[in-house]
Amino acid sequence: MFTMFKRVRIGRLFFGSFAAFIAVLLLVTSWISYSLTSRELASNTANYQQDLLNELNKRLVIQLNSIEQMSLAASRNIDIIEYDPLESDLFERKRRKQDLESLLASITYSTTMVQSIYLYTERPFLPDSQGPIRVYTLQKVREEDWFPDIQNNDSAWIKERTIQTNKGPLNVIGYARKLYNNSGIYYGMLMLNVKSSEIQNLIRGETEGRSRLLFDASGRKIASIGDQSLQVDELDKLKVLNAKSGSTHLSAKQQSDSLLVWSKSPSNWMLVEVTPWKNIVGGSIRLALILLTVGLSAIIIGFFVTFFISRQFTKPIKLLLNFMSKLPERGFVTDLPQDYTNEFGNLFNGYRKQMERIEELLDSLKAQHKRQREAEIQALQAMINPHFLYNTLDQLNWLAIDSGQDKISKILSLMGKMFRIGLSNGETLIPIADEITHVECYLQIQQIRWGDRLSFCIHIDESARELFIPRLTLQPFIENAIIHGFHGRKKGELQVSVQLINQDIQFKIWDDGVGLRPDWNQPKVRKTGGYGVRNVKERIEAYFGLPYGVRMSSSKGNGTLVMVLLPQIQYKEQVEEQYYVENTHH
Repeated sequence: MFTMFKRVRIGRLFFGSFAAFIAVLLLVTSWISYSLTSRELASNTANYQQDLLNELNKRLVIQLNSIEQMSLAASRNIDIIEYDPLESDLFERKRRKQDLESLLASITYSTTMVQSIYLYTERPFLPDSQGPIRVYTLQKVREEDWFPDIQNNDSAWIKERTIQTNKGPLNVIGYARKLYNNSGIYYGMLMLNVKSSEIQNLIRGETEGRSRLLFDASGRKIASIGDQSLQVDELDKLKVLNAKSGSTHLSAKQQSDSLLVWSKSPSNWMLVEVTPWKNIVGGSIRLALILLTVGLSAIIIGFFVTFFISRQFTKPIKLLLNFMSKLPERGFVTDLPQDYTNEFGNLFNGYRKQMERIEELLDSLKAQHKRQREAEIQALQAMINPHFLYNTLDQLNWLAIDSGQDKISKILSLMGKMFRIGLSNGETLIPIADEITHVECYLQIQQIRWGDRLSFCIHIDESARELFIPRLTLQPFIENAIIHGFHGRKKGELQVSVQLINQDIQFKIWDDGVGLRPDWNQPKVRKTGGYGVRNVKERIEAYFGLPYGVRMSSSKGNGTLVMVLLPQIQYKEQVEEQYYVENTHH
């Protein structure tokens, strides 16, 4: 049997190792598939974007060059017109002013890209306020934030900015050109404001949802479209974009990886497209996940099939081993399966017959042990009544000398109740309500002696009154508190509480007496004091065992606290069944 079980376990171990190897192989295959396909997708995407950017760059350069040519032509014509605001001939000065305005306005009317033209000169004039021309003093150029871009150049593209128009704010991209006369003297500046939307349309082309950037020959960003968070830093790009065109996988520190594709025109204008790497390799990830899912599904299905087949062999063996490892209980062998007709059926039948013979022997031992323990418990129970009677009669003798017949009558009445409960027709277990009545009678007798100097209170959970407790469990602790705890004191206080805790019940007895002596737990030479406590402890140990029992604690000035922990007993037979079953097993 064990050889067969061992073979099955070896088979399972082999399959588990094989499955683990296949899983690792599947992971490696999925990773290789992802790496190859993602690399191929990135290459195809880069080639496609490269062709598209080259085409867009050509169109863009044509438009930008046309703007530059317009600016150059306008600068020469302005020089030809030779407008002089100090001209003495008013008619000639007005004519040349009109010619200059018409020249500049014709540029804006000739193309939709140019929104307006700014002219900066030493002696500005007032143009038509509704027209596209604005004339400013040359000194104002130095106040513009874009002046550093053209300060050392004759012409330059100015990055996107916002200007005020008759229709409100407008984003424009400027092209600035310095004006020189025939003698080479710098006398003004011409600024063509190109609509940003027109440049962005050229960059966008016929595609949507792309992130692209336009840089001039000096590497300054002029315009952009798309997700700004994907646009890389200029310095980082300039380190990478050193070829006419190309692509690279860019790993950014503070954002996700990107594919960078760029195209350079002959005039060194650069158009760059940035694509999130996750958008490119998304198909590769899905393919790898499909392969991984299919492979893992096959492994899981194979595992369950193997598990089902091996279970047909291991289930009866495990079942028999489980029965053999646990402590047998009465009738438990009937739980063994009886529908096996193979060698497992023979094993079960043989074990069942063996257990039946063991059960007969256990029944015999249990009956013998029960009779023995009954005799021991009854002997312990009978020993406490004479002890209690002795102490009570001693108190009666003292009261008969010191008090009248009324008190003696009351004492005798209380004692009658106590003896009736104490005897309880020979029962070893009594309701907690009777035990508490016995305690109250004893305390009332003591209160006749002490008077107002003795105070006591009893708190009991009402749901605990009908539960059972070994007879005379609490009284010895009450007696110790009064005889020993209050010895030599003028007054005393005593509290008794009964509380249910989960499946147990806890009794607390507290007094404010002198407390326990250091040797309180040592055997006494005299037979008074401590005898009843030992009796209670032995009975609880005989009935229930651990964790139930008595705990006593004392501290100077705080009296003594006794805690008795017992199980909740609903009916008297419960104790006998529980006690004898547990002790028989042990």
